[in-house]
Amino acid sequence: MERIRVVREKRNITQIRLSIEIGVSQETISAYENGKAEPKLEKLIKIANFLNTTTDYLLGRTNDDTPLSNVVNDIADKQLEELLNNYARLNNLQRKDLIWYSGIIENKDLN
Repeated sequence: MERIRVVREKRNITQIRLSIEIGVSQETISAYENGKAEPKLEKLIKIANFLNTTTDYLLGRTNDDTPLSNVVNDIADKQLEELLNNYARLNNLQRKDLIWYSGIIENKDLN
């Protein structure tokens, strides 16, 4: 999994630091990076989380190594943009209704 090395180096993280963070030896990290061993799912998730990337990137399912925090922010930004676009299309009465309804949703007891 050469991509572990690519992201690790991009983030200026040593093999030793990564090994300590995920609970394996430095030799194991080297084996992962050189394709001599493959991390189990639990370790792969820990690696992705610590390197702030996705398991999909590490597995080669995507070429986007965007940090997870950016992915989450992008999703939130898209949802907010959609909400604002919908709001902009409403008339004044509909906007008041939407604000009223959002207050009900906010205060709704989810238990």
